[in-house]
Amino acid sequence: MTERKAKQGISALLIVGLVFTGIGAIYLAVGIIISLWEKNMLVFLISFGGIGLVFLIAGIICLLLEIRKRKRRNRLLNAGRYITAEITEVSISYAVKINRRYPYVVICRYEDGEGNVHLFKSRYLLFDPAPLLKDRMVRVYVEDGNFKHYYVDIDEVLPNVVMH
Repeated sequence: MTERKAKQGISALLIVGLVFTGIGAIYLAVGIIISLWEKNMLVFLISFGGIGLVFLIAGIICLLLEIRKRKRRNRLLNAGRYITAEITEVSISYAVKINRRYPYVVICRYEDGEGNVHLFKSRYLLFDPAPLLKDRMVRVYVEDGNFKHYYVDIDEVLPNVVMH
C-alpha cells in the first residue's frame, strides 16, 4: 500500500515562519559581523543581534508548528481510521482572503453513538465545490478518541480540478 499525502497548500503559519526566520537570520548575521569588524560595538551586537535572535526563534517555532500539523494530517490519512460524515454546507470563509478572494470550506456533520453532533471543516478551496460534489458523504480521518485532530478528505468526493 502506498503512503498517501494530504493536500495542504501554503498556510499563513508557513509564510510567517519563513519570513521571520529569514529576517532573523539576516539581522543576527549583520549584528555579529559588524560587532566583529568594529571591536567596540558590543551595544550594536546586543541590540541588532538580539532583535535578530528573537525573530529567528519566533520563525523557527512557527515552522516547527507547521511541520507538526502537516505530519499529523499525513499520519491521520495513512492510519486509516475514519468516520463517514454528511456534507451539510458549502460556505465562504470570510475570515481569510487568498489572492483577493475568499475561499470556500465544506462543513461536515457526524453524530456519534452517544448523541453528540460533531462538525468538521475542510481545507480552504479556491473554487465553489458544491456543483462538483460526487457524493454527500465524506471520510473524516480522526485520531482515536480525539475528534479535535481530524482531516476531511474532500478530494475523494471531488473530481480532479485544474485551475488556469
